[in-house]
Amino acid sequence: MSKKRNRLQPVGRILTGALAALFVLIVCLFGYTTIARVTGNPLPTVFGWGSAVVLSGSMEPELPVGALLFIHREQSYGVGEIVTYEDEHGNLVTHRLLSLQNGQAIAKGDANNTEDHPFPASNIYGKVRAVLPGVGSAILWLKTPPGLCAILLIGGLLIFLPGYLKRKVGKTHDGTE
Repeated sequence: MSKKRNRLQPVGRILTGALAALFVLIVCLFGYTTIARVTGNPLPTVFGWGSAVVLSGSMEPELPVGALLFIHREQSYGVGEIVTYEDEHGNLVTHRLLSLQNGQAIAKGDANNTEDHPFPASNIYGKVRAVLPGVGSAILWLKTPPGLCAILLIGGLLIFLPGYLKRKVGKTHDGTE
């Protein structure tokens, strides 16, 4: 085995592993959104955790447009917490909880001038526990035709790149094995 091959083997393994991890993550995200569409649940959860993408500036600067939110179902919610709930039209809304009394809740976006319509507290899906700015925009892009092409390209690379690297690195300088 040549010195060149010994040095490049770990690079090929790392590259292949990184591509595989990215591909698995993307497939999981698409599976997650497919479950949401099929079940009619706008925020499906796994072990009490769900995710959503910020689409408007109603909570800026706290939650920037394009951020990925991780939402966790809690036993109870407190005034001042940022929660995700389903409004009267079936839309998911992520706003700050202003009041919670007699099974009714009122919320308001930090950047909004008016409060939201009161809604049943049972419509709260969970509390925002983590925010990843910009990541949601990338996920939304992956759902577009160019994004789907990128997913297929990554899948193709995962299939063909390891064999190509193995053949390419296995050759010596004069072209023999």
